[in-house]
Amino acid sequence: MTTTPVHRRRADLQGLRALASLLVATSHIWFGNVSGGVDVFFAIGGFLLASSLIGEIERSGRVGVIAALWRQAKRLFPMAAIVLVVAGSIALVASGPLLLNRVAHDISAAATYRMNERLASTATDYLGAGLAKSEFQHFWAMSVQGQWTALCIVLIGLLAFALGDGAARRARSIAGALLGAAAVASFVYANQQIAIDPVPAYYDTLARSWELALGGFAALVLTRIPLAPIARAVMAVVGIALVLTAGMLPQHFAQPGAVTLWPVTGALLVLLAGHGADPGPVGRVLSWRPLVWLGGISYGLYLWHWPVLKGLVALDPAQGDGVGLVPGTLVLALSIALAWGSTRLIALASRPRPRESRSVPRLVPLLPAVATAAAVAIAIAPGIQERAIAAQAAAAPQPESPAQLQEWVAQSVSKPTAPMRGAVSGEAGQSSEWLVDECSTVDELELDACRYPAPPATHGREAWLVGDSQAVALAPGVRAALAGHADVQLLGREMCPFSSAPVVARELGDEAAACEEHIALVLELAAERRPDLVVITYGAWWVGDGYRHLGLDVGRRLAEGTLDLMRQLDALGVRSVWLDSAPPFAEMQECLDAVATDDDLATCIAPLDEEELRRHERMVETIAAGGGDLVDTLGWYCDVERRACPLIAGGVYTWADPHHISAPGAVQRVALLEDALLPRLRAEQAGRGVHVVDAPAPDAAPGG
Repeated sequence: MTTTPVHRRRADLQGLRALASLLVATSHIWFGNVSGGVDVFFAIGGFLLASSLIGEIERSGRVGVIAALWRQAKRLFPMAAIVLVVAGSIALVASGPLLLNRVAHDISAAATYRMNERLASTATDYLGAGLAKSEFQHFWAMSVQGQWTALCIVLIGLLAFALGDGAARRARSIAGALLGAAAVASFVYANQQIAIDPVPAYYDTLARSWELALGGFAALVLTRIPLAPIARAVMAVVGIALVLTAGMLPQHFAQPGAVTLWPVTGALLVLLAGHGADPGPVGRVLSWRPLVWLGGISYGLYLWHWPVLKGLVALDPAQGDGVGLVPGTLVLALSIALAWGSTRLIALASRPRPRESRSVPRLVPLLPAVATAAAVAIAIAPGIQERAIAAQAAAAPQPESPAQLQEWVAQSVSKPTAPMRGAVSGEAGQSSEWLVDECSTVDELELDACRYPAPPATHGREAWLVGDSQAVALAPGVRAALAGHADVQLLGREMCPFSSAPVVARELGDEAAACEEHIALVLELAAERRPDLVVITYGAWWVGDGYRHLGLDVGRRLAEGTLDLMRQLDALGVRSVWLDSAPPFAEMQECLDAVATDDDLATCIAPLDEEELRRHERMVETIAAGGGDLVDTLGWYCDVERRACPLIAGGVYTWADPHHISAPGAVQRVALLEDALLPRLRAEQAGRGVHVVDAPAPDAAPGG
């Protein structure tokens, strides 16, 4: 049996870890970019894991899989658990019952090493979301590395078993070849996935595996190449330069593609340069005692810095637009202090008690306990959250008449006012149908879950709400308006306007086919179930910058496609009515910042620009001229005469986010929805003339 040479403990490696953690923390605090620090961690992790596992095989001829997994748990679980307990408790209290479900799912995903999968499934853009991300989003990297580590331990353990007596002699070369092949395959896969959709590719373990596999390949194969001292010195200088400059690369280059080779190559050059030899000038700098100390708590620093930064922004929302030097330095210092304190706590908790001969990892079970508690919270969250959302919506001031709501809108344009105490926006302002029941996209499997009976007796009447995500956003108002008159079936699909217009396919691209299939499903179900009324609402405010490629007159073309589908419903004996959605409120965050800082609320008024107005008017004119039934809703949200839309009306946020009405905003418009929908619901199906109901504004013609 061959023996593995004993290598010195590398202080420079701890220094490299320190740099990686500082790169990640400072980029999040001040620059909002991808620093390459996580990629450095991946390269180091792959390098050390392969070295450790093959070293064990060369010493003993096998891998103790359970023991290896337990070592990883002892190293990783306690710190993660402490951060999740502290940050999770604060997040649950701060978010309240309105966001219980989301926070519990986030904690669960972080505690079970599935955060990367959760972020990929919710299409969270790592850069685009800025600071408006989960308190635990950074656990995605721990999830990727944890999944790779567990898989690698099991597979290399199986390799050692398969090689039998020859494992000690052959494991290094075979494992090195397999890791090299895995790195190439993963890199090819990563670039393919980036071309399809770069957002989920960013978190994909298979797409990220090449970074860890390449680290393992370097440890098993490249370390065997003899290097002259001058070569090592040059490699280290080039490597550290690549690591330190990775954050300066163009941020539009998709990760983890070719651009990710920059920090990974840099880390591997430093690792190879200092392997089994004098560390050289760069190695001696990285071995500087303060860096080595920081490297020892780098895992904690990585886990703590993001919740601390989120806490700063929660306490001082103005920091969300750019963290200042002093506040950012305080965030970094506090994160380091918490990392050190947590490390000390773990050491103290593991200290042997009397009659114990060795340390006991007492905090390891804490992470499974956190995961269990999160699972319980997930089970009870929907009921709690639904009641909280309903109470929030019910607490919103209700206008005594449609005219009063229009008066509130006009007053808010003349003199913007702050929201009432406890008013919510963002995710907390979304409807329970969206946030809890997940009815933003409804297919055949979700029909029953997204059908809402309206007691006491509806006599079998049924109203459908179709369109894109605007449909589920308006659902609380529609359900309240039709309560006792008709059951409500949600049948919308995100990013799917209810229109057969070619412009939809042009804008949606690859998603167009799924949208067309959904519309076909709606028509098929309509022929089968014959609902009494189909309410159509969608966004598609495809005008202005970013939509020039669609050409002029988008409103007319969208309306023609909607009119075509309305006629198909009419042919089935199904009545339909179109309600336009609220126009987008692009600069919503500026208003929220002004409210939080008691600043001027002028930013809480969004202009209704010429192109938006033209789009709305063309849709109204086209549907009306074609014999379609519609409700002109623009005056429900905006002072059309003054071409201005207030974010806050009657003390509540009308919008939950820049594109969707809030649940309180939808409920606030119940009287308008009753006037619009109840007469149509009761009407005879015979005859489908043009029925236009204007918003209750004085002299309010469509759009003007």
